[in-house]
Amino acid sequence: MKREVVRDLCMSVLAGLASPLMLWAQTEVLPPERIADYQRHLSDIVQRTSEPLHKAYLQSLQNADTPAITVTNAVRVAQDIEAGKRGPGPIVHYAVPAISDVMRLPDAYPVDGRFNAPLGIVLARDEYEPASFVLYSAADLDQVTLTPGELKNAAGDVLPAGQLDLKVVKVWYQGGNGWFSYFTDVGLELVPELLLKDESLVRVDRQTGSNYARVGEREVWISAPRVFDVAFDPYTPGFADAEQLQPVRLNKGEFKQFFLTVHATRDTKPGLYRGAITATPQGHPAHSLPVAVRVLPFELPLPKSPADLQQDYVVTLMTAWPKLSPDHPAFMPTLRNLRAHNLLHLGPGAGLTTPPDLAAKQVKAMKEAGFQTKPIIGGTMPGWIGTHDGKPLTFDDLMTANRAARDLRDFYMKHFGHTDAAISHGDEQASPWVVKTRPLWRILNEHGLKTNLAGHEHVFTKAGYTMDVHPTAGMPSDAKSARRWHDIGSAAYVSFYASQHNGSENPSFVRRQHGLLGYLSGFNMINNYEFAYGPWNDRAVELYKPMVLAYPTSAGLVDTLAWEGFREGVDDMRYATKLKQLAQEAITSDNLDRIYAGRQARQWLASLDGERVDLNAVRLEMIQKILRLSELSK
Repeated sequence: MKREVVRDLCMSVLAGLASPLMLWAQTEVLPPERIADYQRHLSDIVQRTSEPLHKAYLQSLQNADTPAITVTNAVRVAQDIEAGKRGPGPIVHYAVPAISDVMRLPDAYPVDGRFNAPLGIVLARDEYEPASFVLYSAADLDQVTLTPGELKNAAGDVLPAGQLDLKVVKVWYQGGNGWFSYFTDVGLELVPELLLKDESLVRVDRQTGSNYARVGEREVWISAPRVFDVAFDPYTPGFADAEQLQPVRLNKGEFKQFFLTVHATRDTKPGLYRGAITATPQGHPAHSLPVAVRVLPFELPLPKSPADLQQDYVVTLMTAWPKLSPDHPAFMPTLRNLRAHNLLHLGPGAGLTTPPDLAAKQVKAMKEAGFQTKPIIGGTMPGWIGTHDGKPLTFDDLMTANRAARDLRDFYMKHFGHTDAAISHGDEQASPWVVKTRPLWRILNEHGLKTNLAGHEHVFTKAGYTMDVHPTAGMPSDAKSARRWHDIGSAAYVSFYASQHNGSENPSFVRRQHGLLGYLSGFNMINNYEFAYGPWNDRAVELYKPMVLAYPTSAGLVDTLAWEGFREGVDDMRYATKLKQLAQEAITSDNLDRIYAGRQARQWLASLDGERVDLNAVRLEMIQKILRLSELSK
């Protein structure tokens, strides 16, 4: 690869790489002496600042009642203005990592940001890729319009503005553990989570620590304690986000995060595209945010098993099929959102008890949304067969299981033309139950169907040889568990779940957990618990917080930072798959340089520590190796 291409590639994503000092941080903590030092510099920075609005704002802070963090942030921004490039007007921006451990709160200076720097994105064809930035204003601005423009490359090719999706990151009250865990918390804290087109969809009252949902012309309190909570129906007509980003409010002295997602289609031409996002406040000069997007000269494949490039990597989540009629306005937008976020194997949400017309609609919707139709994950045996204890299955139980298996076989043959469908019965059952149901699993296999049971250690010890699909309760780093299931030779797909369940709002953690961490451990399926459709109230449950990755509305889903992290995690596996495919081709060639390059790529992947590696750096390294192997194949 030419040196200037490498240079452009690195420069175009430089704004998206986290500072090593902030890699594992959540929020910056300044020592008191450093805060005092910033306060002492306030008078000096006022004298040196020339921009009228920033100067006036700094002057207004010269009183004893101003919070120390407000002064500290203002001085740091003023120092950045003094040292960097800026245009006229009250707004400046910082390019920050889109998928990050850092909580970007209104009073949190973006220590990992780059002042007024371009937003850099590198992506392959058939990929969505994010960038992010923080705006800071020296004046209260009620109506700031942000407009992404089209991007062009040197050849004149255009990346349309319609393929740039811009949203505001809504900071709202969530359980105090929300950034870190799926366990609930008695208190509420401000957390950056929702990605909105209309920030007024949720109103946050900082005085009372409450969230309110806007439903048409009225508001609904959605942060009541559990004992007082009245269930809020997010599918109520009138509760929906806007289709385009609405003007936003910037409070002086506060930081506000925005999230840009670029989509390169299969037809997007490679090249470095440049353009800008324009932030226009009423009555003040516009602020321009440069955007640079490198579209790579290859298309990303769907992920394949880390041990077998011929086997699909299954990506699904428990309970993700929407519990809506196919005719509901939110149904198809929800399915399309799930598929666009790399949920690949889902549906059809129909079974033997589903009326035939409804089942046909469900199957049609599944296919139209683009989900994979082989294998099918999520089928269930109808009703309950046998008892919950260890009493053996009776003759009648076995006959019931046989009839159900026959009907399931016919159902999948009718709608999909195959029986590669994983059928579950029971969940996390005790050892005696696992033993007694081995005949039931055999019946399913005799009808050409696959078996699926989630659970703990005893599922392996008591019935591992009968399982084709197994979500194992454990951690994605448990390479031993993945390896021993594959060593049986029966479990075609093995995933982790429960450690952690979904619920953490930290996008970087979600990306790692549902991406390279499990992939490098040898798992070949994502099937975590769960994709919850609400509630919108983090206080409405007890032991566990709501395990929501994206929030339902009457028109579809509201995305979150964590949901974007999930998509990035699967994309990491797609890049790893592309690299392994090229490496395999190189290894089987008769060119020694290609053979060595292919082996080196595989060696490098094998050396990665999924728990500690910098995922941004790994992504760039995979891209470089993919381009290198592609050049050698010419």
